[in-house]
Formats: sequence, structure tokens, C-alpha cells
Amino acid sequence: MRISRTLLHEAHEAASVFVAPRLRDRRLASEIKEAAAFISAERVRYNEALTQYNAQVEQQKSTETPESTETSTITPPVATVPLTGNALFATIPAPLANFFRKYPPAPFRQYSKTPTSIDDPTANPFLANTNPITGRIQDSVYSLRRQSDLYKAAYRYGIAHLLPPLQNGKTFYEEKYETKVPVRGASRFKLSIAERKAPARKQEMAEAIAKADEVIAKSRGAKWRRKLEQKNKKPLPWF
Repeated sequence: MRISRTLLHEAHEAASVFVAPRLRDRRLASEIKEAAAFISAERVRYNEALTQYNAQVEQQKSTETPESTETSTITPPVATVPLTGNALFATIPAPLANFFRKYPPAPFRQYSKTPTSIDDPTANPFLANTNPITGRIQDSVYSLRRQSDLYKAAYRYGIAHLLPPLQNGKTFYEEKYETKVPVRGASRFKLSIAERKAPARKQEMAEAIAKADEVIAKSRGAKWRRKLEQKNKKPLPWF
């Protein structure tokens, strides 16, 4: 069957439509990281300039006299960008933003890695916690599917480390394959019982053959032992 050029063109368009959102998310994630680094550097610069400005103002107040009518020529520092994360927060998907509004990230709140009471401030919304009134275990606030969606969205934007620990230490992407335990039989085949016992059995047979003369002499008596000693004194044939 010969593939037409139209079919190839349609396949190429479908592939580009499938890959484009992921590329766009990765580019946006890199832009967010660069913007966050720039804002942190700008915040440090602004704080240093503000400290220097306050020192100059205090020095000018201590040197001026009540009779002086000169106006201050010191200009306060101005930030070139807004020094808040609201602009970056607005770029993440709505489900992820709603989650962080309800459950603030790590610096503001710590979450438990094990199930606890639902009244505990460190209760993890990804785990099944206990109701202290009924004593029963309640399902997690977010289902496994929603947990997976939130983690994958946060991973694309480089903020997956801000989410609470997942159930059973679940991992994704590179971390999943780096810590993955090989399936039984994938790295080493199980073999049959006879094949697994063959090396130990061969070793036992070799040890039994080496001690065969002693075992036979012990059962037949001194006559066989003298015969065995005479046999050992004879030279071995050339073949």
C-alpha cells in the first residue's frame, strides 16, 4: 500500500497539534523560572537600595539645622518590576491555582506523610485521614486521578515540589524510572527447580566422589583399606 501525500500531511498536522501544548507548557515553565529568578534578584537590589536610602535620609536629618530651608535631593529607589508573585501565580492552570489557594505550599504549611486526623492542621489532602468523631477512615479529598492531574500540571510548570506528598510515595516521569524496582524475572529468569538446584547438586556430587574411598573403606573394614593403600602406591598409567 502506498501512503499518499495527503495522509502524511494529515498525520504531521495531528502530531504537531498533539505536541504543541506540551512544548508551549515547557516554554512557559522556563519563562516562569526566569521571571522568578529575575524578581528575586530585583527584590534583593531593591532592599539594598532602600536600606541605603534610609541611611542617607537619617544622615541628612542629623546634619541639617532647623533654620535650613533646603529641600532633600535624595530620591527613593523605584522597583522596575512588581515584587510579588501574583503575576506568576496568574499563569498557572486554574485547578492548580485553586488547590494552592485552599492548601498553601510548603513554606506556609507542612503536610503529613502519613494518615492522621482530619482536624490536624498538617492533614494531607492526598491521604485517607481518620474522622475523630466517628473513628472511621475517610477517603482523601482529592482522588488518585485528580492527584495525578495536579502533579503533572505542577511538574510542567516546575513547582511539583510544592505539592504535599502523594499516597504510597507515588512518583512520575524521571523520578519514577530512576527509583523503579525491576519486575520479578525481568532481570533474572526464575528457571525450573532442577535448574536452580543444579549448581549445589554438582558441588555435593564432587565432594561425595572425593570422599568415596574413605566411605567404602569404613564400611568394608581394614582389609579394603590395605588394598586401597597398595592401589595408591602403584604408579598411574601414562594414558
